[in-house]
Amino acid sequence: MITLFVEEYNHLTPNFYNNLIANLQFNRITCTCGHSGCLTIHGYYIRHLKTMEGKLPFRICRVICSCCHHTHALLPSSIVPYSQISMKDHVAILSCHESKGRLNKLINKNPTIDESNCRYIIRCFLKHWKQRLLSEQISIS
Repeated sequence: MITLFVEEYNHLTPNFYNNLIANLQFNRITCTCGHSGCLTIHGYYIRHLKTMEGKLPFRICRVICSCCHHTHALLPSSIVPYSQISMKDHVAILSCHESKGRLNKLINKNPTIDESNCRYIIRCFLKHWKQRLLSEQISIS
């Protein structure tokens, strides 16, 4: 996976992602092997993201490196790898949990997210990420 950093104020929609990929200069992207200018489009796959508008399908671009022959998905920084819930909603869920708030307001705001999703995100955070962020003095928000 290669992360494309986008500003947080950009509303994540399939059209936004398609425009991001269409305007991308592939020769400026660095592969995880360290080479630049070696990535070409290899294919696409469908990925769904739970948003306030409902469950939206995204056509995610995959690229292949001509040097190391590995394939990578191109994901904007507002999409969490292996999750159907956006980074913004992850942060909202974890901030609510850390402040001992109630998740009902968030769940009502985005009806595609349920309590099970929230519990899973909190459990993963506590198991894998909380100590790492604290050790680097990185805030959730």
